[in-house]
Amino acid sequence: MNDETLSTAPKPFVFVLMPFKEDFDDIYELGIKEAAKEVGAYAERLDEQIFTEGILERIFNQISKADVIVADMTGRNPNVFYEVGYAHALGKIVLLLTQKADDIPFDLKHKQHIIYGNSGSKIQNLRNELNTRLNWAINESKRERLKDNSKRILVSIPEKRGTNYEFIEIPEDRLSKPIPVINQEFGLNFQLHNDSLDEIPAITHVYLFTDDPSLESSLPYGHTCELVYNSNKDDKFPIKYRIPNTIPSIPAGAVETFFVAFDKATENKIQNYKLRIHISNNYYDFSFQTKWKAPCKERIG
Repeated sequence: MNDETLSTAPKPFVFVLMPFKEDFDDIYELGIKEAAKEVGAYAERLDEQIFTEGILERIFNQISKADVIVADMTGRNPNVFYEVGYAHALGKIVLLLTQKADDIPFDLKHKQHIIYGNSGSKIQNLRNELNTRLNWAINESKRERLKDNSKRILVSIPEKRGTNYEFIEIPEDRLSKPIPVINQEFGLNFQLHNDSLDEIPAITHVYLFTDDPSLESSLPYGHTCELVYNSNKDDKFPIKYRIPNTIPSIPAGAVETFFVAFDKATENKIQNYKLRIHISNNYYDFSFQTKWKAPCKERIG
């Protein structure tokens, strides 16, 4: 059994836009599909798929879903041109192919494109060149996706303003101004917002870090969390607590909440915290300060 068989990671998806003519079948099957296989991806055209929605709706759906778009511009097919325009509007990585340079419009000549010619070696020429371009494009797509993912989770916390609470957003990975917190609930109520168009996988771990372990500090309640070893000796927040959570995947636009209970809170003491949210393949840090405000008593029990 090889590594490919053991792997459960989804392969990158290459959606192919090209004329549906017999002349292009070998270009697609022996050139594009084989090049995709060689870089660990899979390529599909619309005519290979089974679907119930309208054709144009399906094309738009697959362009949006794809990691990379490959488009053969040979013959200046108007449908292909239209679909390429849509892909560019979405900010997709589009690799343009053609047998003749004249088939690439002037305003697209600065884009990535491969001229594979019309000789007997055209398929091999295409595979060789496309292999290199696809490898780059897939890695670039992964990098962009990770960059986008870093902005997917927003965290907010209630701030006391007069007699009312308002949720304010915690900036990612930097200390903000102190957030005045009323400690009558003995803790912090966090909201996680999926501010993207994609589902966020289940939250696997939640940690709360602080920089001050003194008895005067506001520390999580020991019966509901666990003090764990922090292996990062350079962390500005050396005290690390694991917070139990049962947060499932978060649909696009949805909100989940969780509460971190505290033993006590010292009035008017400013304390620094870092909240770390883990999903299966990434984590997000949110740093903030609190300033506990009103009657401060220790938790009993």
